[in-house]
Amino acid sequence: MVCLMTIASTNAQNVQYYNTKHEVGITVGSGSVTQIFSGLADFMTIPISALVTSTISLGSYTGHYSYGDESYFPAITAEYYYHVNELIGLGGFLAFNGMSRDMYVEGTNNYTGVKSKWKTGEASRYNFSLIPTAKFDWLRKKNFGMYSKVGVGVSFMFEHQKDELDSNSSAKATDETDTTIIPNLQCSLLGLEGGSEAIRGFVELGFGEQGIMLAGVKYKF
Repeated sequence: MVCLMTIASTNAQNVQYYNTKHEVGITVGSGSVTQIFSGLADFMTIPISALVTSTISLGSYTGHYSYGDESYFPAITAEYYYHVNELIGLGGFLAFNGMSRDMYVEGTNNYTGVKSKWKTGEASRYNFSLIPTAKFDWLRKKNFGMYSKVGVGVSFMFEHQKDELDSNSSAKATDETDTTIIPNLQCSLLGLEGGSEAIRGFVELGFGEQGIMLAGVKYKF
């Protein structure tokens, strides 16, 4: 980072400042904080309802829920920055990602001891984040730029577990929700952007809610 700042400072004397005040962008990333948390954390423990056991086994089984493999929705963000001077841009981003898993009941027959497994529904987590961010442009040229950025904000993690059962029973099926609020951040150690003066593609390497690696497109005006 010190080397990059030195290079940027040296070149700035010979490069005319590209006078951009606003930029908006869309990114797709992998390995965001909430994605990793969702993959590692267990879903909240819930009891199997009377409707579930009566529907799938006529009450002859007792069991527990288990979950299948994860299916992920990528980390997508929309960001905006206002450049207060040649070096610093202030703004932030809104982020979304999610994951889902099939829900199963693993039961044991109360009479024979035989174990069985049924798919009964779906469990999901959807994560929304708001991260105010500062962007530092170490190198600004007409068609190329290098930068870093850092931000701190908050994420809302919504969990939902629901049985997909059809029954005339008056018993309540499983339909549970839970919300977790956590502090969150983004630290992009190195960002590279290139293209025309107005439209550029970019990639970033770092860690946080936008991901460990991310790519996107931005419009500068």
